[in-house]
Amino acid sequence: GAFPSELLQTLPSRWRYQFFEVESGIDGCQFQSGSNPDLVALGDGWITSCPSKLFQSIGVNGLGDRLNDQAITFLKSLGSSFESKVFPLAMSPWVLLFRRGEELLDRANESWEVLLDPALKGHVVLPNSPRLIMNLAERMSHNDSLRRLRQQAKSFDDRNALNWLLSGKSKVAVLPLQYCLNNLTRDPRLSIGLPEEGCPLNWTLLLRPKSTVEPFPSTWIEQLWGLPSLVNLLATGVIPPLPYSEITAGINSLPEKFQLIYQEKTIFKNGWSLPPLNDLEEEELGDRW
Repeated sequence: GAFPSELLQTLPSRWRYQFFEVESGIDGCQFQSGSNPDLVALGDGWITSCPSKLFQSIGVNGLGDRLNDQAITFLKSLGSSFESKVFPLAMSPWVLLFRRGEELLDRANESWEVLLDPALKGHVVLPNSPRLIMNLAERMSHNDSLRRLRQQAKSFDDRNALNWLLSGKSKVAVLPLQYCLNNLTRDPRLSIGLPEEGCPLNWTLLLRPKSTVEPFPSTWIEQLWGLPSLVNLLATGVIPPLPYSEITAGINSLPEKFQLIYQEKTIFKNGWSLPPLNDLEEEELGDRW
């Protein structure tokens, strides 16, 4: 489900997309249908569940030279066993989506600490990701930020965050831009906050199983990252991992409301990724949670 629908519509005709669902780790390339895929698309949170031995080098040729600094940093964080086997297709920043939160937007565009505002207690929908929540708490100035942030939560349910907001049962949700940008044009009650201090990034990744002999579709990706496809991607909160200068033409073709979001270059300059954890780090975070 990490593959944005806008990307599916651009797939070459000889490619076929199939959704697969797993409960825990990806323990083989024989997915639900029993077929061997030529590419696997997944969110970056699944990397720790993917044995690197199941995949081969991507072989992207010149595409890798176009990646921005954030994508390069993310790839290096994967370690030598995975760095050459993963291709970052797109990124989307985690943002603050408010319902009738105009009075908090200025602070939301400065810092994640706005989530601790007393007016939001019991009205915050946080991601179902303890690690991401702890990461945000670390960026706050209070000694007990994690405890206070957890107390603010109405729910830990980013999958249904929009339902919580639209029903009026919450006032703000933390979720990736690609899951909420379209709703700005549909519902005038909604507004997006992008903290100037930066946002964690949600990545859509591609991997090539060892069983495939199909070459990596570099031409398709080059077309996807160029006009007019670039405008369609940006309009849904999906950002190619390119230098800012290479996507400005796409930004300038967007509705003004969206342009204002993307013209904040802090998305690209200050965003950060969450690299995979080793067993010890995962245990320590579990204890802290």
